[in-house]
This record gives sequence, C-alpha cells and structure tokens, in this order.
Amino acid sequence: MPTTDALLAVILIAILVNLVLASALLFLPRLRGAFAGRSSMPDLTAPATAHSSSRPSVGVFGPPPVTPTDPETGFDLPATWSRWLDEEDARIRRYRRSATVVLVEIEGLERIIERLGDDAASRLVPPVALNLSRHARETDRFARLAVGRFGVLLLETDEIQAINYVERIRNACDSWLEAGGVASRLSIGWAEANNSRSIEAAVVMAEDRLNSDRRLRGAGDGGDDLLADARASA
Repeated sequence: MPTTDALLAVILIAILVNLVLASALLFLPRLRGAFAGRSSMPDLTAPATAHSSSRPSVGVFGPPPVTPTDPETGFDLPATWSRWLDEEDARIRRYRRSATVVLVEIEGLERIIERLGDDAASRLVPPVALNLSRHARETDRFARLAVGRFGVLLLETDEIQAINYVERIRNACDSWLEAGGVASRLSIGWAEANNSRSIEAAVVMAEDRLNSDRRLRGAGDGGDDLLADARASA
C-alpha cells in the first residue's frame, strides 16, 4: 500500500539521520583536537630568524669572558702578562721560534707623583703607552706592570729586531718628555727568548739590562752605549 511504503521511507530516513548524528557526536571532538594541535604547531615556512630572534645571541656556554685591562692605557694587567709568558714559552719550545721580552720604565715617575699628585701620572702614562704600541705590530702584546712600568712581548722577534724597536720607542718617548719639560726618561731592558733561553731567563736578563740602563742614564751617559754593546753581542 502507498501509505505503508511512505511510512517505511520515513522510518529509513529517520534511521539514517540518527546514524549521521551519532557519527558526528563520536568524531567531532577528535576533529577539534586535531585542528587545535595543528594550529599550535610552528609555521615551518616562516624564516628561521622569526624563532631565533627571541633567544639571546650568545653561545651555549654564554658570552666569552672579558679580560680586565688597565683603564688608563688599555693594556693588560700583570696576571694576563704572566699567562702570556707561560703560553709563549710553550710555543717557543714546541715550534723552535723566538720572541723578545721588553721591559720599559718611566724613571722618576714616583717622585713626580709625590710632588704633583696622581694627575701627573694620568698625563704622562697614556702618551708613553701609546708610543709603545704605535711602534709595534698588532700581534705584539702589552701590559702595565706597575705605575710607570710596562711589559712588551714582541712575537716572532729576535734580538736585532728588538733593538730596532727599543731605539724607536726611546727616541719617541724621550723627545716627547723633553718637549714637555718633564724631568724623566725611559729605562729599557730587553732579551730574546729562544731554543736556548727560556722566557723566564729572558725576563731576568731584560730586568738586568733595564737596571744597567737606569744607572747609565742616571750618570748622564744615556742608553746608546747599552744599545751599541747589545748590537755587538747580538
């Protein structure tokens, strides 16, 4: 009968609708979770800098340590100087190369400070330090060891080359001090470290030469004789 067929069709449609609704109720939460997870994932097509910009620009172990320096000259301090000497001594033994230790002292600086105050050192020390570095190479190393004393480590430098450096800084600094009417001069000592002479022995020899230079200049003889003797024995 037509009425019975229509009723069966309605029942079938109702059953299908219920099945669709039941399926939707089962799968809709899963779909929502999938879309939510996808939306929280990073955009792989975005530039890498978009993610790295929020990170600090340092290495895994943080920034490299900063070596403290002397505020008046920019030179390194005695602790760094000692480390350099140890490292250079090991390099000389390993590669059989040479280096020269130079010790420089502004004579009479303590007396000047006693009479004129600490400002006198602030006016004298930086120009002398500037001359020491100006006449050297970028690879050479400098340290302020005391109020008026400096250490210079001339890498890959033998005795003759060191004497040329000593002459240049002596002339430049003495001329500057004399032009300023300063009753002070440089005393300088140097020594080469090589296969047969350790860095420690070179420091001792440089100290001896500095003391000899001080005595000669104090007696009015200047340091030219010391330089000439060093050239003759080099």
